Amino acid sequence: MQFADQTILVAGGTGGLGRAVSLAFLEAGGKVHVTYRKSEEFAALQTAGGSNASHLEGSATDVTDESAVAQLIEKILSKHGRLDALVNTVGGFTGGQKFWEADGKSLEQMLNVNVRSGWVLCRAAVRPMEG
Repeated sequence: MQFADQTILVAGGTGGLGRAVSLAFLEAGGKVHVTYRKSEEFAALQTAGGSNASHLEGSATDVTDESAVAQLIEKILSKHGRLDALVNTVGGFTGGQKFWEADGKSLEQMLNVNVRSGWVLCRAAVRPMEG
């Protein structure tokens, strides 16, 4: 078990890519904590985790919110005493409109989801992972 006794945070762990990453870490023996937006997606991930689901935890966390992410990292550290890896699979885009018709709100949304989330997560996770 390549990741036995390791604690991994998979941000966006119930989406398409995140689900595959989360299940792979579970299969490899990791303790996996995922962030999610929809509780039914987390429930589906728990089911897909099968016998490994006992090593799966989740939090409905806005990963663009520095305070929420700091609380999440503290929660993980309090329970497991460590954070060994962070995988950010959060992302998206505002589709359905032509680029030249998009407004500043669409740009701000995409920057928050695709850039700010990674910055916020890394800022909160790197120090504990160094220790």
